[in-house]
Amino acid sequence: MLKNQRFAWISLFVRFLNGHFSTKIIIKAFVGAFLLSNFIFLSLFENLLLNFISPFLTLTGIYIIINLSRAGFFVAGFFTGILWFYWISFSFIYYDLIWLIPFVILFVAIVYGFMFWIASFPSFIVLRAILLFLVSYIHPFGFNWFNLEATLVLGVFEPSTRGLIFIFLAAISLSLKDKILKFILAFICLIAALQFKSGEAKALPFDVELVNTDVAQRVRWDKSLRMEFTNKNLEMINNTIAEQKRLIVLPESSFPLFMTNEPLLVDELKELSKKITIVAGALAYENKQIYNSAFLFQDGTLRRMDKKFLVPFGEEIPLPKFMQDAVNKLFFGGASDFKKAENFSDYEVDGVKIRNAICYEATREELYKGEFDVVVAITNNGWFVPSSEPGLQRLLIKYLATKYNKAVYHSVNGSKSEIILPKKAFWDEF
Repeated sequence: MLKNQRFAWISLFVRFLNGHFSTKIIIKAFVGAFLLSNFIFLSLFENLLLNFISPFLTLTGIYIIINLSRAGFFVAGFFTGILWFYWISFSFIYYDLIWLIPFVILFVAIVYGFMFWIASFPSFIVLRAILLFLVSYIHPFGFNWFNLEATLVLGVFEPSTRGLIFIFLAAISLSLKDKILKFILAFICLIAALQFKSGEAKALPFDVELVNTDVAQRVRWDKSLRMEFTNKNLEMINNTIAEQKRLIVLPESSFPLFMTNEPLLVDELKELSKKITIVAGALAYENKQIYNSAFLFQDGTLRRMDKKFLVPFGEEIPLPKFMQDAVNKLFFGGASDFKKAENFSDYEVDGVKIRNAICYEATREELYKGEFDVVVAITNNGWFVPSSEPGLQRLLIKYLATKYNKAVYHSVNGSKSEIILPKKAFWDEF
């Protein structure tokens, strides 16, 4: 009897899926999601033609999605979650939790599937488009990397709220039935979405060494290699001094140790800082709390700059305290969350005011507000390579650099170090 009931429930569930999720709907939703995500993957080629095409593919993706059924909306969100964030699961490899990878990918996909599905409730295309537009400003667990404005970092359109609004209006226009009117309106919207001017960000007026390393995460915290990594860092600092540069920036966790527990190393770096300003990533330990920090060695002194925004489910569990403890105990061996700073850290080098950023912070809009000249960011992408994560991070930083007209000096482990400048208007590239 029980077996028959179970079979009946399964049969009903299969019929439900067949009635709502046909192969045609799934394929169409996947195409829409892929086109919406295209900028992440096309940016990897650094090709001018592909950059130009990218936002038109995004527009097509939006058009496809807002014309889907409710089930199609869910599937489009499901695939979008995977295409944007499949790499989140890779970090669990280093906690010996490889078995969790498919479940993490599935969880993220379902979250974005439901977010898109909610946007599908109105039958009116305009309302659907408005709700889908708003989805971009909803950040589950405080994670803000799903940003549709950033899809316009490539190409000729302005990566801003204005630019995105007109791209959505173009998609709505293309949904009209009048064959001539819809293309005229879409063309007007695309003209209005163009980026008409380029910003000029302030640059550092001295030579900077942005160190780029490629240390695999699986060996980053190997105690037997700690001295080797430390000596390599010291060698790079001395080489940069010989080149008479003013500032050297080493990536996040470039010193794989608690800097606060290494007085001899601190003294050596203080001595070197009389010849060059040093910014380097390491951990700090104070009052039984762990901090992800950047250490500034300047003119024989040391200043610690702690991270303010922690990575959700990476450095902190964004849940109530009793649930934090349960998750940490179940998956992370009882480890506690990192402690966060109260404010961002600013410092000066030769009169230039610099804002410090550690990895995820460089993609937070809050970091770019206030009075300062440039951002110096340090990152460890060893957790997620090889994947599209470094490319997405770079696009998000460029989006914010454009919005706030700031230059970002980015020192990275696992992907390239570079100076990220505001996006130029397309015709200024020639």
